[in-house]
Amino acid sequence: MTNTVRCIPEGEALDREAIVASVRAMEREVQAYVPGYRLKADPVFERLPTPWGERTVVSMLLEVEGAGDYLPKYAGNLDIMTASARRVGEVFAQHLLGKPVEEVVA
Repeated sequence: MTNTVRCIPEGEALDREAIVASVRAMEREVQAYVPGYRLKADPVFERLPTPWGERTVVSMLLEVEGAGDYLPKYAGNLDIMTASARRVGEVFAQHLLGKPVEEVVA
């Protein structure tokens, strides 16, 4: 499964290096519970028309390859939904037990 995610950061003074580092850090975090998740390239910054006028838009191309256990590998969208739901349940359980979330991250 391939997706494009776009965001419009607030303000015009963007620290592009910090944004790329943050996106890559989040990629690693998601990969901890969805092994087939990856960025296809670094985020792309471009000036585009938006409902708020011309602004800098950050575009990211993501890919999720399924594990291929029960469904074809191209059905990564189902794997990421299942893995994300499991992760939310783990974090919620840790919260209810009063334990720091860091103890859950694999």
